[in-house]
Amino acid sequence: MKAFPNVYSEIKTADLIRIYSEAPDRLNAILKGLSARDVQAHAKPGKWSIQEIAIHLADAEIMGAARVRQAFAEPGSTFAVYDQDVWANTFEYKNFDSKTFYSMIMLFDSLRLNTAKIFKRASARDWEKFGRHPEWGDLSLRQLLELYADHGERHFHQILELRILLGKALDFPLLLTKRLY
Repeated sequence: MKAFPNVYSEIKTADLIRIYSEAPDRLNAILKGLSARDVQAHAKPGKWSIQEIAIHLADAEIMGAARVRQAFAEPGSTFAVYDQDVWANTFEYKNFDSKTFYSMIMLFDSLRLNTAKIFKRASARDWEKFGRHPEWGDLSLRQLLELYADHGERHFHQILELRILLGKALDFPLLLTKRLY
């Protein structure tokens, strides 16, 4: 079992909640000005397109939202795991039409908005609640916040790199520059 990295311990919980909560607006800002052709382009051969990354963010958020709720309401429960590449292939992220793609962006927005409310209402005792992850072991509510705040910023960085390769660079600051993994 991997030990959960101690990367964000110096960042205040309120700041992590803000970063987590701002992710939907940040994702929409990063996608602004890109055509359907841009988001579907494979600027790095063998790597996901912007569309595939954004859809992955939504699917990962489904899992994250469930994990936060499990840890909060049923401390000690075991989290489900998934293989992101299997999901991307099975659900054919690359073949989503624009309407379906943007519905996934709205899903990400909605899940973040509602899960942020759970984080914002958490008491000092709640932050110690945890769930069991088969790879990471016990993850506290605070660690789940770190994991998903990091997850958004990680993929925003990837999208920004792809925008450069597409000739559509965007000056956009990352809020977390260190990575958990």
